Amino acid sequence: MDGEIGILRGEFVMTIDNRCREQRSVADKMFMDFKYTAPGSPEQISSLKTLSFLIGMWSDFLQQEEKRMDAALSIG
Repeated sequence: MDGEIGILRGEFVMTIDNRCREQRSVADKMFMDFKYTAPGSPEQISSLKTLSFLIGMWSDFLQQEEKRMDAALSIG
């Protein structure tokens, strides 16, 4: 698979490494907003909401990866 996204059986597939790179700038901003603002500030609240959203995205991503790997393992 070349590039950020590959195609497997007509589905777009993203690697874990590329998913991490894609989210790096969001994580950096979230960290800076949380660390360098006052406790309970709107920036900190926004950072926590973003973190919660990203955790949900990772859950979806890993569930899809598990299904993809199960399908690949069942072939052989």
